[in-house]
Amino acid sequence: MMTKAILILAVMVIASTGYSQQRGIVSNFLLNSYYYNPAIAGSNNVHTANMSYRGQWMGFDGAPSLIMGNFNGSVKNKGKMGYGVTLLSEKIGITNNTAVYLNYAHHFKLSETVKLGLGIQPGFMQYRVRLYDAQLADAGDDVLTGNVYSANALDVSTGFNLYHEKFFIMGSVHHLLGDEIKFTTYNSNLDFHFNAIAGYNFKFKKKDVVIQPSVMLKYTKPVPMQFTGMLKGTFNSKYWVGLLYRHDDAAGVSLGMKIKDRISVGYGFDYSIFSDIAKYQNGSHEIMLSIIITKEKPTLEKEDEDLNKSILEEMQKQVDKEQENKK
Repeated sequence: MMTKAILILAVMVIASTGYSQQRGIVSNFLLNSYYYNPAIAGSNNVHTANMSYRGQWMGFDGAPSLIMGNFNGSVKNKGKMGYGVTLLSEKIGITNNTAVYLNYAHHFKLSETVKLGLGIQPGFMQYRVRLYDAQLADAGDDVLTGNVYSANALDVSTGFNLYHEKFFIMGSVHHLLGDEIKFTTYNSNLDFHFNAIAGYNFKFKKKDVVIQPSVMLKYTKPVPMQFTGMLKGTFNSKYWVGLLYRHDDAAGVSLGMKIKDRISVGYGFDYSIFSDIAKYQNGSHEIMLSIIITKEKPTLEKEDEDLNKSILEEMQKQVDKEQENKK
């Protein structure tokens, strides 16, 4: 019979060195960019609430699942001082990670078209291990009955976001405190997580089409650097579809649409092709919902564009009416 001390040690070692120590994987990283980079908060001049769910490796017993919710915006929607809050819950087998993060970001205008955002995100994490759900070879061992063990950690993430209407470059570091905090019980298990995301928008105004290639690099010691590429197309400023490839792991597709300019819904599917777990799973699914809470204040350029558009439309109506009368 395994003793309680050995069992707890084994579970915590597995939890700290395996998947649960890594930040959850999200395939559509652009729809969840706030999760990857605190400098995103307040960059869009609106207040937004985002919710997402990811079920990974469906059909695999004890597979990871991730639920996230966040809210972010900027003071008076001016896109200068951003703030937000994030809640997440991640389950992997008998382990569960819940966390809450606060966020502050400041945005600097480098030129008329380029801005730089710097963000920081402090938070609190709690890891719980449901020992009573563990499956043992010795069915009569009651060591685990009713036991739940937990550990906690203080966490800080920071990042930058350089962005323009046509491009964006951002980078972030997570678990910045690491084992510097001694009075918590899990900080010693946290290693630095590095993320870098970049993309470019090719706009075809006549057809109202935007083609956006993007890439994300992730690194956590000792795991090799991971590369994810995405090619996304947006049509009529409303519908979008994307293809993705995660190096040595998975390929997938995502799609979504805007509803009345306030609500965006998205769905993503990816399938592990190259990993050893491929034959045991039925793919991973993501569902995303984003709601704009406040309206974006139009710029002077946008107001002029809308005014000119309305004048041209009115002139066209008048011309059409005169032609109809001549008939």
